Amino acid sequence: MKISRLRGAAFFCTLVLSACAPLFAQSPNPAASGPAVTNVEGFTPGWTLGTRFEGSYSSDGSVYALGSALGFNFSRHFGVDAGVPLYFVGTPSSIKKNNPGAVSGIGIGSFFTDLKLNYPNQSLNYSSTIHLTAPTGDTKKGFSTGHATWNFANHFDHAFEDFSPFLDAGVGNTVMDTRFFHRPFITFGYNAQFAGGLEYDPGKFSFSASAYDVAPWGNQTVISRVFRCSSSAKCSAGGPTKNRKSFTTASVSTGAADLVRDNGFDAGIDYKPVGYLDLEFDFSRSVPLQLNSYSLGIGVDLSWLLRPHVH
Repeated sequence: MKISRLRGAAFFCTLVLSACAPLFAQSPNPAASGPAVTNVEGFTPGWTLGTRFEGSYSSDGSVYALGSALGFNFSRHFGVDAGVPLYFVGTPSSIKKNNPGAVSGIGIGSFFTDLKLNYPNQSLNYSSTIHLTAPTGDTKKGFSTGHATWNFANHFDHAFEDFSPFLDAGVGNTVMDTRFFHRPFITFGYNAQFAGGLEYDPGKFSFSASAYDVAPWGNQTVISRVFRCSSSAKCSAGGPTKNRKSFTTASVSTGAADLVRDNGFDAGIDYKPVGYLDLEFDFSRSVPLQLNSYSLGIGVDLSWLLRPHVH
C-alpha cells in the first residue's frame, strides 16, 4: 500500500510539473551542472525521471530554472537523458534604464540530450557527460545561441574517508552554466573549462570549495539573457568589442577570446534529508566580471520514488 501511494504521488507530481513547465524556467539536466556525480555503485539501471529548480542571482540579473528530464540507464556505467528546458530571467533596473523593453524573460530553451558515463573505483572515480543541444530556443531572449552546441565534461575524484579532492575538465563550443553560476549571458565559441577543489561529506550535509577557469580561443559571441532586442529587430552585433560587461548594454556582442575568459572561486552547501530530495546553496565569485552570484537548487529524483525500497 505504501509503495502504491508513493507511485501515485510521484505520478501526480509528474503531471503537475509537466503542466506547469511552460510557465516557468530552465533545465534540470545533470550536464547543466557538470558531470554526473560518481557514487560507489554507479548508475541504477532502468528509467530515470527527475525535476530540479535551480538558478543564480547577482547584480547583473537573475537566471532561474525549473523543469524535468527523462532518461534511461543501460547499465551501471552508461545512461542517456533528454528534455527541453524552460527559462525565466529577471532584469535589474540598472539595465532596464537603457533597455526599456526588457522584462523578465520566460520561454523554451534548446532541446538537449546527455550521454553519461560513470566508473567508480577505489583508486579514482571517473564520470563524464557529452551534452548536446539543438538551436530550438529563442535567441532574442538569450535562450539559445542559434547554433547546435556540444560539451564534453569530465570529473575525477578520490575519497579519503569524508574528504574528496576533485578535478573537473571539459571542452565545448559554448560556456556551460554550473550549479554555482548561471550566467546572465550565453556564449558561442570554443573553450576549455577547468575546476578543482575539495568536498567534505560527513553525512546528510556536504560542503565544497573550488576554483575555476574558463579558457576560450578563437572568435566568441556573447548573447545576453538580460538585455533584449525588440521583437521586430534582427539581433546582431554592432562590431567587435572588448567590453566584458557588454551583455548589460547589448543583446549580441562579438570579440576575441578575452571577451569570455573567466576565472574565480566557488563554495557550496548541500543537504540530502531523504534519498530523493537534494537541497543546495552556493556562492560564486567571477574575478574578471567582479561579480558575486548566489545560487540555490532543489532537486527531486522521481525515479527513486517509483522504485520499491526495503525499510
